[in-house]
Amino acid sequence: MKTKFGVLVVLCILVLSGCTGDDYPSEEAIKNGDIVTTPERANIDRFETFLERVEADKKDTIRITNYTTEGDAILEDITYDGKQFIYSLDSSRDEYGSQTDDREKEVCQKLKKRTENKREVFALTDCQEGQDHDVFVSEAGETKK
Repeated sequence: MKTKFGVLVVLCILVLSGCTGDDYPSEEAIKNGDIVTTPERANIDRFETFLERVEADKKDTIRITNYTTEGDAILEDITYDGKQFIYSLDSSRDEYGSQTDDREKEVCQKLKKRTENKREVFALTDCQEGQDHDVFVSEAGETKK
């Protein structure tokens, strides 16, 4: 009986430890080719390639993954179909994320760059929901576009 109880306790601990919100660690995101911007920066060159393809009116899709202070992933998927952008936001892995503000396949017309505090901010604009979306922030000169 004590053995069964011990096994049950160990199983419960294992199950609970799997619920830490670390279901998409940055190592996996980097390996998958995601553009990771926080807390570390990885695959930034992939954003540069995306900009080049957009400029050439070629189709492309990227995923930008940001991590909260607690380590929860927030995913932004951007698809360019040669004319417009399709934007999706998934914060379902964020313990404090707002499920009501997540976007799925919102259409945006432009990707614009602006300079703010010596940083370059890339934003999707003219979106169907009426709100622009800052999707990538780089240090001045980090991207060539």
